[in-house]
Formats: sequence, C-alpha cells, structure tokens
Amino acid sequence: MGAGKINSCLLLSILLLLLTACDKPREGYQYAALNRGGSQEVTFRFDMDSAVVYSTCFICRYDLSRTDMEALKLFIKVTSPSGISYRDTAVFPLYRSKEQAKGDPYTKFKIENNWNANIEWVWRVNVSSGEAGVWQISARPESRKGLHSLGFSYKPSEERTR
Repeated sequence: MGAGKINSCLLLSILLLLLTACDKPREGYQYAALNRGGSQEVTFRFDMDSAVVYSTCFICRYDLSRTDMEALKLFIKVTSPSGISYRDTAVFPLYRSKEQAKGDPYTKFKIENNWNANIEWVWRVNVSSGEAGVWQISARPESRKGLHSLGFSYKPSEERTR
C-alpha cells in the first residue's frame, strides 16, 4: 500500500472519529444506590438535544420483605442548562407481585430471587425543550425503607420537525 493510500485512510479514520465524537447521546440510563447514612437525594444528568422529543422513566430496586409502602413518593427537581428549575412530586405504585402489576401499561415490574423487585415507571412522555445541553434531575424519596436504588432513563420518542 502506498503512502498516499495510508494517509487517505488515516485522514478518513480521523474524520469519522471526529464526526461520531460530536454526536450527542440520544438515550441513556443512570443508576444510583441509596446509601443508608448519606444524602437521600440522587442526581442524574442528561444531554438533551433540542431537536429530539424524549420519554423519561424512573427506576427503583426494592426489597419486598422490608418495604411496607404501597407507593413511592418522589420529590423531583429539574434544572435546565441555564439554571432555570422547577419542582414536581410524583407518586409511583410499589407492587408486591406480578399479578398486581398486570394491566399497568406505564410500569414494568420484575421480581428477582423471590425478594428483590425492580420496577420502572414512565414519568414524562414527549418531553422537549428549545434549550439544548445538560439537564439535571434530582429525586428524593419520601421514605427509603427497603429501597436499594433509584435510576433514571431517557430515550427519544421521535425527531422534532423544524
């Protein structure tokens, strides 16, 4: 292979790397353990593209034998890249069996090892903003009894038309 072909291949590889490195992540999942002695609030960050409409979910892992709650109340704070924030309170069901979760189209529920439950709730659908950049979502459960962790996920619903 000649020097010209090697340089062309190298240049093409660098260009391809630069183009893919500039591409914003379109979806993601973040997970935070709820430590017993530390802060009750967990914070997630995601890079929102103003040309994309997102669906967002909260995820929780909990111990079925240690949780006596029927629902999880989350105090949520959303902060935009420019620092504007708003607060929300969401109440999500905590199921104890697959039968109980059956018929809930907004929740995914799974039991592991007969005692550990994983649940995912749809929080917002068709979320969009004219402000692109890194957004911050903070969530604090009203009670942590039996909770192991909280998670947050986002994925594109569709591309916006400009």
